[in-house]
Amino acid sequence: MKKNLSKIMLAAFAGIAMLGMTSCNADEPENELTPAEAQAAYESVKGEYTGYVFFNKRKNNSHELEKDSLPVSVSLNSGTMLTIKNLPTKAIAGILENGNLKKAIEEAGAIDLKCNIGFMRKDPVTMLVNPLPATFKINYNGKEQEIKTLFLINSKSSAAQAVGKDKLAMQIIQMAGMYLGERRVAIETGNTPLLFKLKR
Repeated sequence: MKKNLSKIMLAAFAGIAMLGMTSCNADEPENELTPAEAQAAYESVKGEYTGYVFFNKRKNNSHELEKDSLPVSVSLNSGTMLTIKNLPTKAIAGILENGNLKKAIEEAGAIDLKCNIGFMRKDPVTMLVNPLPATFKINYNGKEQEIKTLFLINSKSSAAQAVGKDKLAMQIIQMAGMYLGERRVAIETGNTPLLFKLKR
């Protein structure tokens, strides 16, 4: 099982690494797809995807991190937006220190995360992915409260790319810290990548 997981992660990381290399190709400027090209790119990758989200989590309560993965799905049925469905809140809470806040976030279960997208390249199909803030309710300190986490936007580090027939590799970056109501919490965390390996 661990060997299979490693192979999947290696393939996914390779796909994300390709994003940077292809985005920097000077022979084909980015962000210059015509509307027709962008539509064609969308048509080639649209649909429903299932797969895994890979994330780091604290090992016990130390500063050492270990990798984990959980099932997830993605709906790509618009040329301007995709939805990550049933994103486990465990992935969002992964590198938080163990404690009541982390437990409350994990117990929220799963959320749907909407992401604005923009097609940058047609071969291979590559899109910028800008997640909207994730806001959801948790039961914390004996009452229902709202937690919010933000994601990096307008960055080549937050993107998706076709990496084979009916396959997508995607990465989004969860920004450091979260907001409990209006108060910033979990400031000990750094920016955290969430990597997705998906198949249509």
